[in-house]
Amino acid sequence: MTKIPSQEELNDLKRFFEDNKSTLPESAVDVLSRMMTVYESFLESKQKAKNTLNRLREAMGITPKSERGAQNSHQIDQTALPLENLTPAQQELLAELEKKRALALKEKADYDKQIRKIKPKVKVAEQLEFTMSDEMMFSEPSSVREDIKSKEKVGRIVEFGREKGLTSTYDTTKRVDLKIVVTETTHEVETVTDPTTGKSVRASMADIGPEGFQLTWNAIANLIKLHVGFAIPINRLALLIGQPEFTSGKIYRILAYIAAQLLPIYFCLIESLSDVEMMSGDDTKTKVLELSEPGDDSMAKAIDEMLGFTQPKKDGTGDKKGLNVSLLVGRTEKTDPRSTIRFFRTHMGSVGDLLSQALELRNPKSGPLIFQGDLSTTNLPSLDLRKRIELIIAGCGAHARRPFWRYKDDDGALCYFMLRGFAMLSQIENKIDERGRDRETILKLRGRYAKWVWKALFNRSTAATTGEILGRATYRKDCGPQIWPPTTELYTACRYVINHFDELTRYLSNPHLQYTNNGIERALRIEKCMLSGSKFRKTRNGRAVLDVLRTINATCTAAKIDLTVYIRYVFKHLPQLREHPENFTPYAVALHFERQKQKA
Repeated sequence: MTKIPSQEELNDLKRFFEDNKSTLPESAVDVLSRMMTVYESFLESKQKAKNTLNRLREAMGITPKSERGAQNSHQIDQTALPLENLTPAQQELLAELEKKRALALKEKADYDKQIRKIKPKVKVAEQLEFTMSDEMMFSEPSSVREDIKSKEKVGRIVEFGREKGLTSTYDTTKRVDLKIVVTETTHEVETVTDPTTGKSVRASMADIGPEGFQLTWNAIANLIKLHVGFAIPINRLALLIGQPEFTSGKIYRILAYIAAQLLPIYFCLIESLSDVEMMSGDDTKTKVLELSEPGDDSMAKAIDEMLGFTQPKKDGTGDKKGLNVSLLVGRTEKTDPRSTIRFFRTHMGSVGDLLSQALELRNPKSGPLIFQGDLSTTNLPSLDLRKRIELIIAGCGAHARRPFWRYKDDDGALCYFMLRGFAMLSQIENKIDERGRDRETILKLRGRYAKWVWKALFNRSTAATTGEILGRATYRKDCGPQIWPPTTELYTACRYVINHFDELTRYLSNPHLQYTNNGIERALRIEKCMLSGSKFRKTRNGRAVLDVLRTINATCTAAKIDLTVYIRYVFKHLPQLREHPENFTPYAVALHFERQKQKA
């Protein structure tokens, strides 16, 4: 710490300053004069020095320890309470407040103890096992957070006409800025040559970005996130960035390059997914401008050779003509949600056709497969596969609910009865989330409440289609039950609940199954966002690029590994990737970094 000069030293400094003031820059004269004013105040008196020190602390944003308050709200700094200066009435009031505070703290401790008894004691590993990964579908954030400190000062001359004799204080105000920044970095890349051997080595740029491209790994990952993960069309993305390095053509070329290198992992993911114990899936319509046969060396052709493209109709009357994006989801490790694979595929057919292709790769020793979908016959695998593989079907409660909302005006008594029941089923799942999604809680609440709600829905559907009153149900004469004939939509909706009752309630006894298949539908919603923005993909190869990148991005999000980290690691090991792609799936790489972190 700088020593404060004595009065004699300060006088010598003042004389030197006055003699040489004319030769010094104006800014230096101003700074030196302020410094001498501060030193003079330190030497003038103890109180003056204390006041000056307080002003300096305020200007620097330093709060003295004595002014910070107690570390905890229930602690009192005894040095701040000079009891001898309090009147007897004040001391009595203080004692009473301390007594009340101690009683309140005791009650809080008792409440905390009771809450701990009520809450189930669940191991973290078990909570993770039943973590719902339905929302892990889009992408990790692309933004970077920076904390910048700034001081905003008053123009003293303008506002007060002087700079001395004023006091100032600072309050803290936060502002958050948002901007898209393109940073151009110039790298001096060293090349070292041995004159005796002629060996020449250039410093590697592998950690920065791919060879032959201007972009960094971080830039590439953000392009994938924005286009694939958040459905911004490439042309709009180029306009959004507005820099010559990011034209629509350049963006597509880099995306196609990355997808081509990741294709072995795409194939590895569908092979791994084919062996899982439980799977869910759905599909949605899409558009491609050119559906001509892709070139022999194209990515689309390679995927077609493994998974097919056009599938035959189940009635044998020809090939399917509807172009769909199908999605299959499953965990390779049942107890770890990070092992979730989200596999996207654009083809002529339904998710049942993609499921059939996947099951052709299934190991016969993998055992039965539980598949959750909307129970449409088009979403089931081929009959031949169902004979070879034991397939257990689980339904979706949301598909059973929707017709009753759609036709509620036709029979309000029936539809609102059913809708209230489906709402109760959703509330039971929400209650499970509140208590903690572990095996015991899931089975307990579903068995105690959801089971009987489903029974009531079954009975009401039976009454609406046959007139038979099951259980203890009673109805007012003015509200039914109205019996609906087989040609009506409400009859079909009620028969759906009756005919598929086992599939719809299968989740009650399996804690890994969900009440609805909404997570899959939400994951496919991004395809609708893309279509709304760009209307179609131009070629089938463009579709293949999107399928590969969307699969990798969504699977990285589920594995909780940032796409930038993943891509950088994978591209540093491309030779090993081509030989053993199973070691470079998002889940495998996430586990690799986890092991490295544990060793460190």
